[in-house]
Amino acid sequence: MKARYFPFATRVLLPTLVIDEGFGTQDSVGIEKIKEGINSIQDDFEKIIVITHIEELKDVFPARIEVVKTAGGSTLEVS
Repeated sequence: MKARYFPFATRVLLPTLVIDEGFGTQDSVGIEKIKEGINSIQDDFEKIIVITHIEELKDVFPARIEVVKTAGGSTLEVS
C-alpha cells in the first residue's frame, strides 16, 4: 500500500505546505512528475511555499517571490 500524506487520509485542509530545496536531484522526467504532484495536491492546502533554484518549476506557481542577487546585494521581485 502506498503511503498517503495527512490531508488525504483525514480530509483536513491544512494551511501551509513548505518544501525547501526538495527537488535538486531530479532530472527532467522527475521535475515533470513534481509539477504534476504539486498540481494534484494544491487544493488540499491554503498555501504551498516552495524554495528552489530550479527554473523549470517557476511556471507551476501563479505567485512568486524571487530573490535576485546583484552587485549591491539581494533584491526581491514579486510576480
